[in-house]
Amino acid sequence: MDTILLVNDSTTLTKVLSTHFQKAGYRVIAVSTVMDAYEAFIRSEVDLILTDYVLRDKDGIEVIRTFRCKKAQRALPIVVFTAMEDSETARLCKEAGANAVLSKAGGTTHLLSSIEKLIDEYKAQQPTSSLDQDLGRCIVKATSDVFRTMMNLRVTAGVVTCEKAQIRRAEVIGSIGVAGFLSGSISLFLPKGLARQAVAAMLMLDSAEGLGDTDLVDAIGELTNMVGGNIKTELFQKAPLFDISVPSVYIGDDLHRRTVSDDLCFLAPFKIGDFEFAVEFLMVTKKDGGTGVQKSLVAGMQKT
Repeated sequence: MDTILLVNDSTTLTKVLSTHFQKAGYRVIAVSTVMDAYEAFIRSEVDLILTDYVLRDKDGIEVIRTFRCKKAQRALPIVVFTAMEDSETARLCKEAGANAVLSKAGGTTHLLSSIEKLIDEYKAQQPTSSLDQDLGRCIVKATSDVFRTMMNLRVTAGVVTCEKAQIRRAEVIGSIGVAGFLSGSISLFLPKGLARQAVAAMLMLDSAEGLGDTDLVDAIGELTNMVGGNIKTELFQKAPLFDISVPSVYIGDDLHRRTVSDDLCFLAPFKIGDFEFAVEFLMVTKKDGGTGVQKSLVAGMQKT
C-alpha cells in the first residue's frame, strides 16, 4: 500500500483529504507541523509528501527545501496543495523543488490523479529501504571511507547485526555521544596494534615505533569523530537524526564496556589484514521507549 505523508494544520481539511486518500487505497500519515513530518518520515516508508503552503510552524517552502536537501530523497514527489492561486506562489514552490502545485479549488479528483502519476513514476526509479537498513549501510560506508581516505587502509566489512547491547572488550575504545531523534553513542573497538598502525598512517609516519598513549588518544579521538561525523552525514541524506558530542578515548590491556540497560545496538565488524575491529551504534532505550524512531526500531528488533 502506497503511503502519503500529509502535512496540514487544518483538522477539517486533514480529515477530508485522509478519507479521500484512504478510499482510493492509500495509507495516510497525517501531521500538522514540520517537526512531526520529520519524525513520521524517519519512521515510515513514504511515497509522496502532500503539504499545505501555509502551516503553523513553517511554510510549505520550508517543507520542500528540507526534504530536497537530503540527497537520497531528491526524487521523492512533493505536492503543494494550496488556496493561493497566484503565479508567484507556484513559481517559488517549483523553484524549491515541488513536483506539482495544485489549487484547492480544483477539488480532490485532479489531486488524486496527480498523486497516482507521481507515485508510479517515483516507485519505478526509487528502491525502498528502511531505517535499520540505512543504519547498517551508513556505518559500513562511513567507516570504510574514513579508513580509505585518511589512512589509505582498505577494510573488509562483515555482516551488521542488530541486537541488545552487551559487554564489549578491547584494548582501545573511542566513543562519541549521540543526541537528537536518536540518542546513545557511536564507539570504535580496536586492538592496540591496529590503533597504532592507523595512527601512524594518519600522521604519515613510516612506522608506529615511538608512538605513545598520548598520541593514540589524540588520533583515535579524531578518528572516532570522523567516523561519527560520516555516519551522521550519511544518515542526514534521509533526515536530520542527531548531533554528536566530543569524543572520549580509553586505552588499556583488557577494557570492558557495558551499558546499564538493555539498549539497542547495531554492530558492524571489520577486518584489516589480521586485525579485527568493530564499530557500534548504540541507542539508549528510555523507560518510555525513547523517541518514536527508537520505539519503531526496538519493536522491529523484538519481532525478529
